[in-house]
Amino acid sequence: MLSTITLLSTLGVAASFSASSDVRIVGMPGGQTQTLPSNYIRSFPRWFAESLRKDEGEGEDEDDEQQNIVVERLRTAGDDTFVDPTSTTELWWPSDVTRIQVRPALDVLMKGGTPNYALAGLNARCFSADGTAWRNWGMHSQPLAAQWTSFGISVEGRFRVECFLGKAGGAEENGGGDDDDGQDSGQSDEKNYEWERLFPGSLGSLDDTSSAHLMFGAERMKKVVESLGIFLSGIDENSPLSDGFHVVSFPLTKDWIELPEFEEDEGITGYKLSCLATAEPDAKALLGMDDGLLEMTATSVLDIDVSKTSSGSESEYLPDSYRPLYAAQKA
Repeated sequence: MLSTITLLSTLGVAASFSASSDVRIVGMPGGQTQTLPSNYIRSFPRWFAESLRKDEGEGEDEDDEQQNIVVERLRTAGDDTFVDPTSTTELWWPSDVTRIQVRPALDVLMKGGTPNYALAGLNARCFSADGTAWRNWGMHSQPLAAQWTSFGISVEGRFRVECFLGKAGGAEENGGGDDDDGQDSGQSDEKNYEWERLFPGSLGSLDDTSSAHLMFGAERMKKVVESLGIFLSGIDENSPLSDGFHVVSFPLTKDWIELPEFEEDEGITGYKLSCLATAEPDAKALLGMDDGLLEMTATSVLDIDVSKTSSGSESEYLPDSYRPLYAAQKA
């Protein structure tokens, strides 16, 4: 396998992906960490599950009994002239895309119709000028966790997904950066970020209580695991998901979160998004943890940089599949 794969992005910018950027699998028997090449992972078909409930409409309750679960496959390389949108490191925001929304999810890696691994998930979408939602708007447009965990951990009572937005703070204020001799202190870059919780959102007076977020997140996860069970019961030998590897995403909420626009002093890389699928009591405390220790917690981690990129509508390399999205932006 080539050590580096170079692709031309939809924005006309060359981007390199190192084959050594592996996906880590934790929570395995004996506490061993396994790895898979990210280039191999990106070849797995990805699906998005949606629940149809008894009474659809504005007043719908997320806890109502479910009628059916439908899945939609993410368009990727090989579908017309689309490119692979999956990334374990970045989310690209083209300068002519006005809005991007995200939604926390539980992603499940399935093999032969059976769930094998649980992943912290984050669905993303943008909109064309006519309001049509796009999940694939080019390279680095659909995040995927870089650290997965054993599926068996997802049935633990405290297991849930929590998501955070991190903006860079001063190294002096946050304890990072160089030491007095000008040498790297060796502390994690994560400690230089000020984190705001995206999901679960504000819990009012209980906002600073990690146990409250644990209870809310675990209850929401319980509903998602129930949805997963309904979904699995409908897979038969004729289903495209009954054979091979697939990643299926189950949203934790029907509500989408508007990502904040970039502040002028944030530069090209605006902020981080980090989602943790964990059974640990305080998810926020894991954000600054050393990678080796984090692997020992059997936590799935999705950690990406949101970066501003050049205009898609002005790119001479824009594939035809994206013209309905970007041509309207240019107009």
